[in-house]
Formats: sequence, C-alpha cells, structure tokens
Amino acid sequence: MGLFESVKSINWELESSPVYQDFRVLPLFAVFFPTIRFLLDRFVFEKLANHLIYGKHRQDMGDDTTERKKKIRKFKESAWKCVYYLSAEILALSVTYNEPWFMNTKYFWVGPGDQTWPDQQTKLKLKFLYMFVAGFYTYSIFALIFWETRRSDFGVSMGHHIATLILIVLSYVCSFSRVGSVVLALHDASDVFLEVGKMSKYSGAESIASFSFILFVLSWIILRLIYYPFWILWSTSYEVVLELDKDKHPIEGPIYYYMFNTLLYCLLVLHIYWWVLMYRMLVKQIQDRGKLSEDVRSDSEGEEEHED
Repeated sequence: MGLFESVKSINWELESSPVYQDFRVLPLFAVFFPTIRFLLDRFVFEKLANHLIYGKHRQDMGDDTTERKKKIRKFKESAWKCVYYLSAEILALSVTYNEPWFMNTKYFWVGPGDQTWPDQQTKLKLKFLYMFVAGFYTYSIFALIFWETRRSDFGVSMGHHIATLILIVLSYVCSFSRVGSVVLALHDASDVFLEVGKMSKYSGAESIASFSFILFVLSWIILRLIYYPFWILWSTSYEVVLELDKDKHPIEGPIYYYMFNTLLYCLLVLHIYWWVLMYRMLVKQIQDRGKLSEDVRSDSEGEEEHED
C-alpha cells in the first residue's frame, strides 16, 4: 500500500479527547517546514525571483550587489509565507467548512449529542490541523531569529509567534479547538493577500501590488476587526458561559475561560496595532497616487542580513 492509499485509509472523523501527549508529533512538523522551505528556496523561489524581478536583464544587475540579494531574499520570504498561508487556509476550510460550528458559534460549545464544553472530543482531522499549525509557529520562532530579514517590528512579530503558539497549545488541551480552527482560518486568509502584494511590489508589478493591498486591508477589517471581536470574542466571552456546567467544573472551567480569553484579547490588541500601521500605509498610498511602499513593516536599520 502506497503513501497516498495509507493516508486515504485513515479515519479522519475518528474522535478522541485532546491531551498533551498528542504534541509528541510536533517536532516532526517543526522539522518538516524548514526542510520544505529550504527545497523551495533553492529550486523554485530563487529562479522565480530572478525571473520576475530582473527577467532577461538580471545579468546586467550585478550578481553580487547587496540590493539584489536583499530584494531576492525578501521575495523568497514572501513566496514561502504565501505558500504556507494558502495551504493552511485550504486545510482549515476543508476541516471546518462542513461542521455545524463553522456557521453557528453556539456549536463551538455543544454537540455532537450531549457533549458540552469542556467535555468535548476532537476529530482526528482537527488534531492534524492543530499539529500542522503548531509546527509552523514553532519553526517560525527560530526562523525569525536565524533565517529571515530583521524588521523594525521584530519584537512584535516574536511576541505574536510566541503568543500564537501558546494559544494553539492551550486551546487544544482546553477543548477550544473548534473556535481555534475558525480563528486560524480568519487569520490566514488576509495574510495570503499581503504576501502576494509584497511579491508583486518586489517584482515591479505596481497595479497588482496595490490591488492586493486593498484586498488585504478589506479582509483585515472584515475578518480581524469586525468578525473576530463581534462574533468570535463574543462567543468565547458570553456564549460559552451559557453552556458551561459550573457545578461539574467549578475550578478548571473559569481557569480555562479567563486564560484563553486573555490571550484572544491580546491577539485583538495586535490586530489593532497592525491596523494602525496599515492605515498609515494606506494614507501614504493615496498621497502617492496608488504607489505602494515595499512593506508595511520597514527593515530595521543597522541590522545584519542572515545568510542563506
């Protein structure tokens, strides 16, 4: 039986209780991502960057110029992130779309049958999604330090990665995985537009970059500043209280509630912080008659470039 047949034969609908021991496979996912990125960097992104940025004239640009290396490196970083966010978004939607809680937040906390939060089991396909994303953010913490271009919001990005990883682990163990999967889907969608816009900017395709940035801003407002606080946070703050059996869970119920919601509201603060940066960039774009600056986050001055 081949690999494809083996994967296809797995019962992804199988349910079991989420436990810390499930994260024993996390190192495999954490190693998987840098391996795939290394291969894509060497055999796909490098050639794609040279072709789109310099085309037939790339030999005339000087192969060892600092500016060329910097632009190629940024393009490859955005290409990698685009591949990840797009694949993660497709995976999240495939896992959640047919579930009742995808459209009705009440079912985050009740069902199937007489299951109520936090005594809910998790399907294998949802566990796989969590290990996939947790592996990416584990890798991303190290990549931010040793691999990627250092930017002015390094501290904020590092805080985001660490908070996201903690949020993923705790939401999984505390049976918040249903709401967590929808949060993941909300976040990855807008990031796809951002990375497409950045690659277009590096390639000199200004019109595509501007259009992608507009889609990014619109998706950010709708998904992260409207749907996230007024539907997701409303459900995690209020709706869950209606379903919690306080007599059965007098201690761990409130602990899970306050711990998880604190992290979710911290994420909202980061959304607002980045929205301020995007708003400034949007104003600048209007003033420059549609011309987009290279990145909503500027490179830090005086920082050394990490070598590939």
